[in-house]
Amino acid sequence: MHVQSATLVVGVTALFYVALFLLNDFLFSVLDFSAGVAWVFLPSGLRLVAVLLFDKWGALGIVLGSLMLAFHDTRLTDPVTVGVAACISGLAPLLARQMCLRLTDLDVNLHALTGLGLLRITLIFSALSAGLHQSWYAWQGASDHPLSSVLVMFSGDMLGAILVLYASKALLSLDARLRGG
Repeated sequence: MHVQSATLVVGVTALFYVALFLLNDFLFSVLDFSAGVAWVFLPSGLRLVAVLLFDKWGALGIVLGSLMLAFHDTRLTDPVTVGVAACISGLAPLLARQMCLRLTDLDVNLHALTGLGLLRITLIFSALSAGLHQSWYAWQGASDHPLSSVLVMFSGDMLGAILVLYASKALLSLDARLRGG
């Protein structure tokens, strides 16, 4: 990927991530389990889609978007905790993608990606994301209930990813129908 294309992917991914995060906060903040742990987390779907489509450049956009959000949140004061959490946000879907490429019949170009394959990637991603985030927060002393938080974050990431993936599929189907007649 050329430098200009990569820069565009990183920037647009970061902006979409911030926008979807703020929309999620607006729509579902009443369902938050605790700070940073939500029962529905739509940005997890964007994390997954960005990394599936754009690999490391999508992951970098997610990290950048996470850092932009962290600087916006005045409650977050420890730059190390925030920086590592932002890196985990981009790293978890990248690791899930790599695991699925190695362990399943998924090909790099995603040509043969089925509904079951997408569900498998979503499960692996959600488990990695929740496990890595909550392990980090527990190690930093920033999580009061690590086991409950990992289960809720896993559920929120799964639900958010599935909602975004199916909404994307519906939009693509609608676009195809509009173009076709």
